Amino acid sequence: MIAAVAAVVFLAGCGSGATRRTAPPPKLPAAVATPLAARSDEVAQALAAGDACRAASLAQQLQQETLASINAGRVPAAFQEHLASAANDLVSRIQCIPPAEPKDRGKHKGREKKKKHNEGND
Repeated sequence: MIAAVAAVVFLAGCGSGATRRTAPPPKLPAAVATPLAARSDEVAQALAAGDACRAASLAQQLQQETLASINAGRVPAAFQEHLASAANDLVSRIQCIPPAEPKDRGKHKGREKKKKHNEGND
């Protein structure tokens, strides 16, 4: 039993004399993350309000801002692919279907044109 404890203490001591320093994980600068997060929140709010067209527009802006930040070198390489992919995915998932024009609008427009056309023939 004592031999086992001594072996554990010995093994635990091995390698502890030389401290390994690993590079800190990369961070997304606040100057980049804050506006992108705010735009992302705007997209979520528009979707929650049922305004898919506004959400789609905001998502496209988010995508453009994300790509601009990456192209400007403001996003660490470790995040570039994931961030761009997430922005592209968001844009592709939001479907803006504009409301259809009321049917009676088209009928009135056609009648006005016919009246004007007939007035000139008198």
